[in-house]
Amino acid sequence: MTVILNMTEGAKRMAETDPHGFTLALIAVTTVFTALVILYFVYSLIGKLSHPSAPKAPKAARKKAAKGEPDADTAAAIAMALEAELGGEVNAAIAMALHLHLSNAVHDVEPGIITYVPRESAWGTPSLNFRKTPKK
Repeated sequence: MTVILNMTEGAKRMAETDPHGFTLALIAVTTVFTALVILYFVYSLIGKLSHPSAPKAPKAARKKAAKGEPDADTAAAIAMALEAELGGEVNAAIAMALHLHLSNAVHDVEPGIITYVPRESAWGTPSLNFRKTPKK
């Protein structure tokens, strides 16, 4: 048995019962995980109470909206508003921009590799970054 000095009765009992500390670690992890789950539900509830959701659209309209396609009524309203406010060239430019955006033709194809070549500068020189103590 190991020598236990300057420990309270509870610490001595815990050292004898669980010498490796597995029980204490399990209790600590369970406590933290339970607190995180409770906080998640509390914040979710606060979010739902502070921002009540609007009535949901029908399932077909939600699928179209997820694809980026407006429904017929919205498209007609946009077309009528554009026709009333703007000329033909502006309508064509807006229509082309919307087409390119919705068809993902605007974005470049990236290789997914980012290269970075560090350059030496006075900002990175350690001898210039530290203050020199003056000689007395």
